[in-house]
Amino acid sequence: MDVLFELNSSLARFMQPHLNNIALAFVATCLVIYGDKINRALKKAVSSWMFVARVTAFILMCTFGYGLLTIWVQPFVFWSLTHIDVTYRPLIIIASFVILGVLAERKRYL
Repeated sequence: MDVLFELNSSLARFMQPHLNNIALAFVATCLVIYGDKINRALKKAVSSWMFVARVTAFILMCTFGYGLLTIWVQPFVFWSLTHIDVTYRPLIIIASFVILGVLAERKRYL
């Protein structure tokens, strides 16, 4: 049991300086998985607009919208990761990536 505790502690210490990048990876992965739903909703909202306005809306959404979403959500995810007890942090981070992987894989077939 001490070996598992030491392994977990080592993993938590290793992850600590990388939490900012881990949070960014979570946000980016979620945007990749669900970006098509966001684009679909935007397409539905602007379908009655003229062509140039629709193209402009998609350019703005893809360049600024996703960037702003990443910039605004990533600090919240980072804050959430830092407030998880160090004992559980590696398990929660690994489980979260596994869940995102499963969601991405299942979405491929839908």
